[in-house]
Order: sequence, then structure tokens, then C-alpha cells
Amino acid sequence: MIHPYMEEAGTDPYGNPIAGFGEDIPRPFCAVSPRVEEEDQGGHNRTVIVEGYDVYDTFDSPVGPYDEVTARGVRYAVDGQVARWRNPFTAGPSGCLFKLKRVGG
Repeated sequence: MIHPYMEEAGTDPYGNPIAGFGEDIPRPFCAVSPRVEEEDQGGHNRTVIVEGYDVYDTFDSPVGPYDEVTARGVRYAVDGQVARWRNPFTAGPSGCLFKLKRVGG
């Protein structure tokens, strides 16, 4: 589920625009894979932790770099730019990749 960022999601009592998030956009057919990182616990003990997720979607996905996404029941922020590609050799599938990081606060 994409939660699109909007610079003018509403107005305050004085009529000034307030940034926020617009109506949710469902994306039921994305592929989600965890990004893992080893956490050193001293000595030879290491624990693998999930640092975030990589999401693979269609080329025309409406996601942007300031949006938030709910993946696996948890809300995350899009981390960086959205990478979009088209296959230059065949008419095969095109797509996009974006990274998610946990929303703080």
C-alpha cells in the first residue's frame, strides 16, 4: 500500500497548506525482499538483522521518493530515488525498484 506524500494535503485554520499524505494506493502484486545486515555482537558472535526491504514493482508504479509504503503490515519510508528500467533488447518486462527503511518516531 502506497501512502503518497502531498505538499498540500490540507490547510490550517489560517488557510495555509499543510504537508501530509493522500489517499492510499493499493499495490497488491509487488515483490518484496529483505535487505539484511550483520550486526557484530563482539568476538565471533554475529546476528543478521533486517535493515529494510527492496520492492520490485511495475515501471509505471506511482511511488515517489517522499512517499511511505506499508509492506508486511509495517509502515516504511521510501529510501532514496525510485530506479525505473526498460529492457532495451526485447519487449520483455520493465519495472522499478525502490528501497524501504523503517519510519522513525
